[in-house]
Amino acid sequence: MERHPLWKIPLGCLTLVLLMAALGAFTIAIISISFRASDVYKEAMSQAAGNLQVREQIGEPIKSGWFIFGALNYSGASGHANFAIPISGSRGKGRIRLIAYKNGVWRFTCLQVYVEGRQQPIDLLSIQPTPERDF
Repeated sequence: MERHPLWKIPLGCLTLVLLMAALGAFTIAIISISFRASDVYKEAMSQAAGNLQVREQIGEPIKSGWFIFGALNYSGASGHANFAIPISGSRGKGRIRLIAYKNGVWRFTCLQVYVEGRQQPIDLLSIQPTPERDF
């Protein structure tokens, strides 16, 4: 018979916590990869990187952060997206806020960049002739 069987309880709890943390990290990675693979994410990053105001405020190169929060649902020719992408550059940090829907093509209804330390967002749709943008 074993002399100290009680050491198995904390070891079992630690193992369970580590497995749950690994599952959570794996889930976040899968979700992040699916966001990054979407056309709406790529277009939002392209619009932000191509905007002079964003480049001046955030700096270059503009990189996205890991934790993308929100919702992205699409199937075939329809869908909707409502999420925020954390970004950073050589001069600062911020986040891209987007709302879009897909009816054949993605259309932004909101595409803004919030820069840390600045109250007003940079509206990436205001440079467009119409309030929505297809891609």
